[in-house]
Amino acid sequence: MNTKKAIFIGCGAVTLLGLLAIAGFVMFIAHVAKDVEGVAVTINSPTDVTVGETFKLEISVKNERQGEVLQLSEIDIADEYINAFTVISMDPNPKTQIHVPIDNSRSYTFDRKIPAGKTQVFTWELRAEKAGIYRGDVDVCEGMRFVTSLVQTVVKEK
Repeated sequence: MNTKKAIFIGCGAVTLLGLLAIAGFVMFIAHVAKDVEGVAVTINSPTDVTVGETFKLEISVKNERQGEVLQLSEIDIADEYINAFTVISMDPNPKTQIHVPIDNSRSYTFDRKIPAGKTQVFTWELRAEKAGIYRGDVDVCEGMRFVTSLVQTVVKEK
C-alpha cells in the first residue's frame, strides 16, 4: 500500500469517527434539552409581602405518569429570586445545596422518588429583606432534564 492511500484511509477513518462523535453529542443534547414529561409543577407564594415578613414558597410536584416513578433529583431556584430572601427553613430538608454559577441558581438536592399519581410538596420559609420585585426560574430536575416554572414576589417597604 502506498503512502497516499494509507493517508487517505487514515483521514477517512478520523473523519468518520469525528462525525460519529458529533452525532452522539447532538443526540445527547437533544435528549437533555427535552422537558421532563408527565410532571406538573405548581408554585404557591404570596404575590406581595413587606420587608421583614416571613412567608412560604411551596413548590408542588405531581407525577402524572402512568405506573412510572418520578426520580426528582434537584430543585434549582434562580439567584435573582432566592438571594433576595433569607431562608428560614425548608421541608423536606435537602441532602445538599450548592450555588450553580453556570446558570446563576441555587440547587437543592432532594433525590426523592414520587410514585405515579402522587404529589410531593417542597416548602421554603423565607423572610423578605429588601424592597423590590424579585422573579426567577424554578427548575424541577430529573437527572439532567428539567421542567421550568417562574416565581415572582413583590417586596414592599414597611
